[in-house]
Amino acid sequence: MTRIFKSTHLLKLALAALLLAAASGALAQEAEPDTLDAATLIENGAFYLDRGDCALAQFFYQEALRTEPDNATALVGKGRALACQSAFPAAIEAFQAAQAANPNLVDANIYLAITYQNQYQADPTAYAGRLADALDTIQRAERLKPDDWRVQNTKGVIQYLLGDLTAARTTLERAVTLVAADTSTSALSANEKSTVHVNLGRVYRDLSQLDLALQAFRRAVVIDPSSSTAHNNLGNIAFRLGDCATAEYELSQAASLAPQSVSAVSQLGIALFECGDVAGSVPKLEAAVALDGAVFLPPIYTYLARAYLAIGRVDDAVKYAQYGSVLPPQSADAYYWLGKAYQGRGGSGDAANAQRAFESALELDPNYADARKELGR
Repeated sequence: MTRIFKSTHLLKLALAALLLAAASGALAQEAEPDTLDAATLIENGAFYLDRGDCALAQFFYQEALRTEPDNATALVGKGRALACQSAFPAAIEAFQAAQAANPNLVDANIYLAITYQNQYQADPTAYAGRLADALDTIQRAERLKPDDWRVQNTKGVIQYLLGDLTAARTTLERAVTLVAADTSTSALSANEKSTVHVNLGRVYRDLSQLDLALQAFRRAVVIDPSSSTAHNNLGNIAFRLGDCATAEYELSQAASLAPQSVSAVSQLGIALFECGDVAGSVPKLEAAVALDGAVFLPPIYTYLARAYLAIGRVDDAVKYAQYGSVLPPQSADAYYWLGKAYQGRGGSGDAANAQRAFESALELDPNYADARKELGR
């Protein structure tokens, strides 16, 4: 029986189960089809999980657990399917059950650590202690299988989030070495290999080792040219190193691969602006502020205001400078450019508005020299 046949058959069973749930318990019991073995159900759960159909994958894993309640592999699969749907508490419970069923199962510890990490990132205030839980869990996995690249990659990311950049560098350098030496029967995907290099590059970047970061991100792009994340990070580092040509090319690639990524599109717009192509930056920045998540990145609005100001669209400059100044977190730079936008427009009351904006900039940063200069101080 082929996987596709089994998947289609089981999909019919899933739909049938939903219909049967509305009937009486006795009738449902009489109409229940023969149960397939747990291995088949797990195989099909993995198939749908790989396709991103997390709810259907969850159904298959739960069916497997009806047959074998203590099947650790099915419990891990169920946990992954739940985590994929951001049902973190239920996912954690499933992974912990897998640990209890098989204390030596590395995957249970890896995915539990990742889920703790994701729960923290989703709500750092409510789950402030989850990174410590994640580190403890991945260290448990490391004791079981220290040479697993997934263990070292996950550990390195957690150390990075904890702010231990030196340890993260050592760990992720080891992960990269393990990826290069991997000879397992299930070959790593290009995306998996690329992601490890991106993670290492981010650590180099935050350690201000920009040349090493550039090498890591360039390697990530070579491994997986379809990765918007790799192109985006490479373009960002090239921009910081003053290589506008490379920055614009790589960020254009990132934005083309992920046109809904506010990070990729906004960084392209900012790079174009800072590299002197102000007119070219306008449509990119306009596209960026229209994307989901832009309100969490107020500098995009300020850059768009600056671009509008430079090309003479002063009313639009004031409008977007206002957005940039009120969105949290407020910054002295945003208020300074709001003041400049008011000056550029020069309408009734704009001189007073500009002065108030410059004063607000100084309240946020008393050492902001340009604002002091505008106020004659």
